[in-house]
Amino acid sequence: MEKEITDIQDILQTSEGAHVLYYVEEPAPYIDNAVSYIVAGIEQGDRILFVENERLYPKILKRVGELVSEEQLKNIHYVNNFTFYWRNGNFHPPTILAYFFDSVSPFVEEELTFRTWGHIEWRDEMEITKDIKEYESAVNQLIPHIKAISVCAYDASRVSGALREVLLDCHGFLMTDDGISCISKKIE
Repeated sequence: MEKEITDIQDILQTSEGAHVLYYVEEPAPYIDNAVSYIVAGIEQGDRILFVENERLYPKILKRVGELVSEEQLKNIHYVNNFTFYWRNGNFHPPTILAYFFDSVSPFVEEELTFRTWGHIEWRDEMEITKDIKEYESAVNQLIPHIKAISVCAYDASRVSGALREVLLDCHGFLMTDDGISCISKKIE
């Protein structure tokens, strides 16, 4: 997977950023890929906005800490994913987008390169396809302006067929535990 992470970096350097859907099947490769993504970004000099749950983040940070210096760890800006996506107790796209923009605006203003990683989760009883579509569509429009790589991770077991189609339509790349591919968009 490290080669695929490098391929995304090459795309970023020659384009207007990349919006990546990560369809997560298993936790171990997910952690490996998150570590590779963060380390590759740090090695490139990027800041990383890393939005993750409190169960996985310590495992990921520990592994990253074994690969980079204490000083380089300061390039990771962690936000708990429930704090990020459920700020007002609900998944409200305008609130999330405002928080997202507030989080990355210092990087944009200082013309720093950066990348984002967001693990989106929700309670079992919730049907949030419409809200996720609104949020992901807005992020997809924002990516060319901020010129960043943005990975949006979703647990495959939680994604319905309809939500998967929405997610594929809102992203330029599909990442799985084993690789990354370009999503060809339908022209209507």
